[in-house]
Amino acid sequence: MFDLIIRGALVVDPLNKINAIKDVAVAEGKITAIEDEISLPAKKLIEASGKVLIPGIIDMHTHMRTVLGHKHAQRMIALAGVCTTLDMAGPLEDILTSIPGSGAGVNIAILDAARAGQTLTSSRPSQQEQSDFLDRTLENGGIGIKLLGGHFPMDVDISENFIELANQKKSWIAWHVGSTAHGSNIEGFREAVAAAKDNFLHIAHINSYCRGQISNETDEALEAISLLKTHPNIFSESYLSPLNGTRLVVQNDVPISKVTVTCLKKLGYEPTYDGMKKAIFDGAAGVLVDDGVIGKLLSGKGGVEYWESKETKTTGSFKVNPAVSRFLIATAKRSDGSFVVDSFSTDGGCYPRNVIVENGLLLVKFGALNLNEYAVKASLNGARALGLKNKGHLSVGADADISILDIQNEKAFATIVEGNVIMLDGQLLGKGTTIICDERGASTLAKRGIKHIVKEEFSLKQITDRFIP
Repeated sequence: MFDLIIRGALVVDPLNKINAIKDVAVAEGKITAIEDEISLPAKKLIEASGKVLIPGIIDMHTHMRTVLGHKHAQRMIALAGVCTTLDMAGPLEDILTSIPGSGAGVNIAILDAARAGQTLTSSRPSQQEQSDFLDRTLENGGIGIKLLGGHFPMDVDISENFIELANQKKSWIAWHVGSTAHGSNIEGFREAVAAAKDNFLHIAHINSYCRGQISNETDEALEAISLLKTHPNIFSESYLSPLNGTRLVVQNDVPISKVTVTCLKKLGYEPTYDGMKKAIFDGAAGVLVDDGVIGKLLSGKGGVEYWESKETKTTGSFKVNPAVSRFLIATAKRSDGSFVVDSFSTDGGCYPRNVIVENGLLLVKFGALNLNEYAVKASLNGARALGLKNKGHLSVGADADISILDIQNEKAFATIVEGNVIMLDGQLLGKGTTIICDERGASTLAKRGIKHIVKEEFSLKQITDRFIP
């Protein structure tokens, strides 16, 4: 007897070249059979006629923290059809300790943030301190680190050294671009590409550097695409929401985040306490609040009152991502047919913009992508990059990580992780969390009793050997 049968869905699996109506059987957390019709009994049956079934969605950029967030991030991504995510900035310990109260059955790989005053003693840490931070993160269960240049810039030579060290240690390294010389824009993007040299670097949310800050949005997007085509060592993702995410904290009458300053200026507000207050009141900015079930954005009078009650120590969003750059970046391909920007992401999690399904399926309906290409960007490319050989596809024996999509209504119908149905038709059913680590963090997580998956050792080939749909 199978544990689960999913009946009658349109199964789309790019790796195995499946695009047909099939039944899918699951046993002991693995894909057991994919056939035209499976008549054997199962403990659980999901009728999925009219739905689309793809390998479990992997969101390659979220924020799962509770610090300056809330405890619902895992539940929010499960509701959005996401099985696995790469958390981009931690804090690592915050996420690990929050599992009992926040777990929703998803898989999380974590990058800890390199930030002066928190994980580093200064914005110019010594090479030894950089090395120690990387080692500590890996040993404690993270898979690497993220540079927060857009929010908290460092000199570019420090970022260059971090990239070199991370590659030597076969650690993941991501960069929200920006430095003391250039901002979180197309100039900062050029700088980051050059700083990487031939090393691996994950450049976060490509679309966010194409907001028309230096040139116009179209030209910036086309330049970003061109640079990525000539630098195959760069892994990248982009999100489909018009909303960004940033800190709304103001100190000494100035927002502490450079991104927030830029957003206020772009939308016609002064980068001051009063300017931030007016932006929230006008609805140009939303404050992230916990409504007891999920995180939501609050503006107007209520948003201002909440922001002030927290002494500005909040996060939130501005609607600053132009549609044209989001579209161009999401659909661009290399000459061999592989995608220029490897994966979809949301920069969501605790932020309510987990729209890989909603907005991604609109691209399919528009004709910009087909379902096979959608599944490549939503699942397979992320699994290959992270070294998760049993995810991103539906081969017999692979992990039964599955996303079932209601394409007519552009929403997730079911989220299944290792055969466990963690969300079905809007009802959350999962608990716990599985942490993705490399072999250096496995013993620490085991001692803490935290369920974990050990990914393959990082290799640049995981990035440069791109899948061609």
